[in-house]
Amino acid sequence: MEEPRIMLQEKMLSILLALDVEKYCAFCPELDLVTEMDNPEDAIEDMIEAMKDYAQEYLNEVELYAASPNRAHHLPYIRAISSCKSDWELRMLIEIKHGLVHV
Repeated sequence: MEEPRIMLQEKMLSILLALDVEKYCAFCPELDLVTEMDNPEDAIEDMIEAMKDYAQEYLNEVELYAASPNRAHHLPYIRAISSCKSDWELRMLIEIKHGLVHV
């Protein structure tokens, strides 16, 4: 009998999670998305929802976004997000890094 193995997905997206005084800011530099929530878990969840919403919007208007100089390079990320069948699969594409907001 074969032993179970844990398979890891290569990370291609990042969430920079930072404490900004009393709020938690989540920033995805690859997609230029930002969210802010009261706790870190909600900030991450909100960012995952923002990624899915953006991917759907991008695919609905792919000709417009793919022709945009500041959005065309998002297409490989959008394809990866849209291929995920669950939030768990999407989370496997994300590396979360922690920090502080410094102004």
